[in-house]
Amino acid sequence: MIEPLQLQAAAWALTTALELVLFALFLRRKLGRTYPAFFAYLLSVILQSLTVAALYRTPNLAKLTIWLIAWGTQGVVVLMRSLAIVELNRSVLRRYIGIWALARRLLVGVAVAVLAYDLALSKGNWQWLILNGIRGLELAMAAVIVTMLLFARYYRVQVNHLQRALAVGLCLYSAFYVINYSVLERIVQQYGVLWNFLGMFAFIASLLVWINGANQYAEAEEAAVPPAIPPELYGKLSSEVNSRLILLNRHLIQFLHVEHRSQ
Repeated sequence: MIEPLQLQAAAWALTTALELVLFALFLRRKLGRTYPAFFAYLLSVILQSLTVAALYRTPNLAKLTIWLIAWGTQGVVVLMRSLAIVELNRSVLRRYIGIWALARRLLVGVAVAVLAYDLALSKGNWQWLILNGIRGLELAMAAVIVTMLLFARYYRVQVNHLQRALAVGLCLYSAFYVINYSVLERIVQQYGVLWNFLGMFAFIASLLVWINGANQYAEAEEAAVPPAIPPELYGKLSSEVNSRLILLNRHLIQFLHVEHRSQ
């Protein structure tokens, strides 16, 4: 019977291999130029994996030192992931500068609210400050992605295959992280190794979604999705929805005093 630690080691090896595959795909297709923040996030994940692996192979290293470095690098990874989500939202909404201006303000507001929530729950304990801060950011990121996708679906904003894949993968991991540390943290403490393995499995699923999106990027950009209703009716409905979106964008430009400029 395979032990949980052996499963975790195998999952770790598979995760690292998939990270390198995704990194190679981004290099080969030059997607780092289109999504530099996500590319930087991917690089930070790879470097974190190498750092943590080196820590556990370093003899006579204090547990507190390992904890501090591990969670310090995790903080960097979460920060890079949040920047990748901001970049993803901008890539979807940048054609509508009024809507993107409002989205930027909402993102800043969410960051401030998360920081206040973090400080209130931590009560001066710096360890809980880190854990609650990361959990709060993960919750905020999942909420931002879901809101963006619902908005794009309602207003028929074009979201290409890679953008959708990035969004789904980012949301999947953030949602699992929040469930892990919010709902199930007390229940599964005695099964910590197994639960860590499940967390890695969630990230593996995200990596597979991203790899599929990056692999199909060129085809997805040119593919046209056929309408599910008659073309003449679809065109009318699409025009009405787009008109509402353009009107909303125009009102936001006026309300927020955003300078119109080409993107």
